[in-house]
Amino acid sequence: MLRISHLADWHIGSARGKIDPVTKLNCRLTDFARCARFCVEDSIARGAQLILHGGDVFNVCRPTPTERRLAIEAFQPALEAGIPVVALLGNHDASRAPAEKHALDLLMDIPGLLVVERPMLLHVLREAGGIMVAPVDGTEDLPGTPVLQIACLPSPNKQLLLANDVLRALSPGELNQAMQEKVMDVLGGLAARLAPDIPAILLAHLSVDLAQAGGQNRLMALGGEWTLNVHDLAGLGFDAACLGHIHKAQVLCDAPWIGYSGSPEAVSFGEETEDKSYCLLDVADDCSVEVEQIATPHRRFLTIDLGNGSVMPTPDELAGAIVRVRVPQASDVDFAALRRDLEAAGVHEYQVETQRAETVRRRAVAVSSEMALEDAIKAYLQQRPELQPMADALLAEARVVEQAVVAEGVA
Repeated sequence: MLRISHLADWHIGSARGKIDPVTKLNCRLTDFARCARFCVEDSIARGAQLILHGGDVFNVCRPTPTERRLAIEAFQPALEAGIPVVALLGNHDASRAPAEKHALDLLMDIPGLLVVERPMLLHVLREAGGIMVAPVDGTEDLPGTPVLQIACLPSPNKQLLLANDVLRALSPGELNQAMQEKVMDVLGGLAARLAPDIPAILLAHLSVDLAQAGGQNRLMALGGEWTLNVHDLAGLGFDAACLGHIHKAQVLCDAPWIGYSGSPEAVSFGEETEDKSYCLLDVADDCSVEVEQIATPHRRFLTIDLGNGSVMPTPDELAGAIVRVRVPQASDVDFAALRRDLEAAGVHEYQVETQRAETVRRRAVAVSSEMALEDAIKAYLQQRPELQPMADALLAEARVVEQAVVAEGVA
């Protein structure tokens, strides 16, 4: 049996916020680095023999020297223990232009850490002192029989497709179909090279159609994210698919196992309800796979909606969290006292938002393009009482603009 740690989406990078008084670094940067290192150290403590990172080690393609140092320090416990690390290129790591340097280029000179920037097949082999990982191109004479095969697919570079004039003219749906076909061709080629009766894992950074988009992945929910079909992935013949890119930890298929490890640290309030984690996979010689989800000590995000008789959480619930308090506009709230309570509870950071009442926001009167301009403005003003004193002036100005537009059209 081989125990594998599946990590992804560290997003090590600076963010807005306060400075840590001990390290003198941005607190959120240290949060990301702390959770990243926890994943590696906890994996080792649980007996992991191989670490697979599914992409987005960094948050941007040009990380700072400090961010590079923190990433290396996160991987260091595994490297010092002689545990091989495979790091896949994610979309945040990659530059838009394929010929430019990417973020993981900064890690390529580190012994024991294999950076994968193009689709390839890897073999994991046992040695006297442990295991080794070697790329397979069909020409080398590898020592021994592999105990595991890993097909690697970095984040597909969309700019390469969009550089093609024919593809760029396609509709979003047609373009997604073209991307699916090209990526599946690549994956099919890797799968065709697999040796039978040896466990095989897919390590990829991409979106799958059945995945529930995390708070960081709104493009997927809106239909702007290119996706693969989970049934197509399941039919490739891999025993497991370890995926990165979606921050919400989830299992898409049980046989074969297809899932996202999720991000170990919450990125925004959109992820406050998500469990943050990494995965441990036990891969047996008979190609069976068992997976365990391991929780991480991530920073909590907490949204509090005051009003309608709601009460503040207890100080224990607030302590250490990044808090957002939403207050209805008409509420009688002592904001100075609210801020004192938040600070006394030991919140990490907080923001207070005043929200307009729903009765004010809602458009009570329909305004349509079929209405005359003056009628439409009058309908709009009916639901904006604060503009009533200016109603006559606004209507007069609208008539002037309308006449100017008509005259321009006639000319």
